[in-house]
Amino acid sequence: MPVPESSTDGTDTRVELIGHRRSLLTRPDSRTDAVSLPPAQRGVVSAIGLAVQGLIRFVYSLLVGRTLPAGFLSATNSAISTAMLATMLWPTSLGAAAAKFVAREAGDIPTRAALTRFLARLSLLTSAVLGVFAGALSYFVLEPGELVTGLSVALLTVGMSGHTFVRGVQYATGRVLRATVWDALSFVVAVAGLVLVLVFDWHAALLLPLTAGYLVYTVAGWPRSGSGSIRRELRTEINRFVAWGVLGSLATGGFLQLTMVLARQTGDAVSADAYAAALTLATPASMIGSVLSLLLLPALSGAVGRGDLHAVRQYTDLAQRTLITVVGGAFGVLLVGSRLLVGLVWPQLSEAVPVLEVLLLATFLLTVSTVTSESIRSYSRHGARAVALIRTAGLVIGLGVGIALLPELSVTGIALGYLAGMAVTGCVPVVLVWRRDRHRWAPLFLRVLAGAVLAAVLILLRPDTGPGWLDLGMIVVFALGWMLLHRGDLMTVARRSTGARAA
Repeated sequence: MPVPESSTDGTDTRVELIGHRRSLLTRPDSRTDAVSLPPAQRGVVSAIGLAVQGLIRFVYSLLVGRTLPAGFLSATNSAISTAMLATMLWPTSLGAAAAKFVAREAGDIPTRAALTRFLARLSLLTSAVLGVFAGALSYFVLEPGELVTGLSVALLTVGMSGHTFVRGVQYATGRVLRATVWDALSFVVAVAGLVLVLVFDWHAALLLPLTAGYLVYTVAGWPRSGSGSIRRELRTEINRFVAWGVLGSLATGGFLQLTMVLARQTGDAVSADAYAAALTLATPASMIGSVLSLLLLPALSGAVGRGDLHAVRQYTDLAQRTLITVVGGAFGVLLVGSRLLVGLVWPQLSEAVPVLEVLLLATFLLTVSTVTSESIRSYSRHGARAVALIRTAGLVIGLGVGIALLPELSVTGIALGYLAGMAVTGCVPVVLVWRRDRHRWAPLFLRVLAGAVLAAVLILLRPDTGPGWLDLGMIVVFALGWMLLHRGDLMTVARRSTGARAA
């Protein structure tokens, strides 16, 4: 039903709220919002979307690694990582800008529509340019002379870039359910297409099904917008936000994908495949931060826009406690069960276990900083710059450590370099927001430290007989220990979430 709003220029506008059934069947429109889901349901739906996105690359790598000879897994993952790196040069931050600014301008519908049009045109332009760049890099440098691979990387870059922008707009306009449903449809397209490629031995077309899945999502979800232009000040603010966001994205997600490209260039097919296997298992966990950013940015930016800094502090505290207690336990289970997980999925690649353990620890440090990083980015116009500089420092330190350890430790050295970088990237934002808002997080992080010690002890006590029932028992011990340590936080999160839904 229409809900009256007031625009910033004093004219009355009307935002139409539509039901989720209608939002599923129609293209997103910046002049309408889907009825908001309750916070708990919104979190569950977003988590499902996250799981589907992680499953796409996981199933892709699993099918390629288990059915094709050695070398195909690392080659495929290296090509995907190249496309993801190119996407992070602008489109990824453009999607974050859509999530922030389209949500923030909800009170001025003409500006919101013009803003969406501006971002959509930027998305098309940058996707095309970066697609050509990524394809050329693959053809001339990474996979010299492989024309089909170069073309596939170019198209995949375009598909991934469009996907990030469309997803950002859908989260900004409350279409979380629609975004998740279309994620599931793109998963079906990608996996079904890959099965056909493998059955008919079309090895040259390995990346095309994945590309088709992203393009289906992009075309079906491309938002409607309006005519007009946006204020110069707003355009400048967006460009600065995106530019600093690019630097931050490259220093975190880009760094992770760069490690795969470096592993591929070592020339050791077995080690590169082991690294690709570990990266495949760690990537779904690394995507938690991206989805959390899409959830947090609109909410925090809206509160800052209203001048309600008390709400920002409360929301940050609740989100951080939820992240630590729930996601921290999940990471710990994966870490303790890493040998069992690799044995079930990649039985021929036991070398992936130590790499996976390092990557999971590094990804946990990055994920822990998601809430505080988004709090910094939404708090002021200089927040994006601060986060980008922190992440750049982590990138420089991590690359230095990784390159130094590479000759002696091979791909494990690359993973340790990533861990060193994420230690900086993950810890500094937490400390800054902790001090700025005077949160009472000391007991929380002491419990995290105790959980980390428990995980380390269980891993050290693990016998060398190979994965088995003992690994499963250790997983249960850690899960129970974590729940016991954080029982108070779990009850607090449940009570405060219920209170927020009632309000």
